Amino acid sequence: MHRNAMLMRRIRLIDNPPEDNGGGAGGNDEPVDWEAKYKDAVKHSREWEKRAKDNKMAADELEKLKESQMSEAEKTARRINALEKENAAYKAEKQQDAWKTEVSKKTGVPADLLRGSTLEDIQAHAEQLDAVLHPKPKAPQVHGAERQPEGVDADSERRSYLHRLLGNE
Repeated sequence: MHRNAMLMRRIRLIDNPPEDNGGGAGGNDEPVDWEAKYKDAVKHSREWEKRAKDNKMAADELEKLKESQMSEAEKTARRINALEKENAAYKAEKQQDAWKTEVSKKTGVPADLLRGSTLEDIQAHAEQLDAVLHPKPKAPQVHGAERQPEGVDADSERRSYLHRLLGNE
């Protein structure tokens, strides 16, 4: 630490170095008590953790109090609402499975690989996977300077040349 302080005195900075609030030359030489700072931060963290737990307990107590003051009709309505949401989630999942099966049959991509919540999302994902799983064959490349017109091969071209040469057309 002492060596760094000596180097800092020798280094010329473009900006002015930060000034000491203590005003003394020994202000930068004092070591920082990192362990004390760590313990202080842990103490602060524990304090906020305790507050959060207390707030959670208070919120739970308030919920219980509200629930005890509800009438049977309100409790039943709340339960019905929860069951309707659960039922809607099951129906949506069943519909998505049906879409995945349908798209899987069309594209040949396994249904368990498909992702998405709408038919369009599932189809787009299937197209992406189909391109990877079933690549389309590429046309063979012709290596050579000349390409033959369709219906003409190398032998028929030679025969034609010989016929013209011999005058047998």
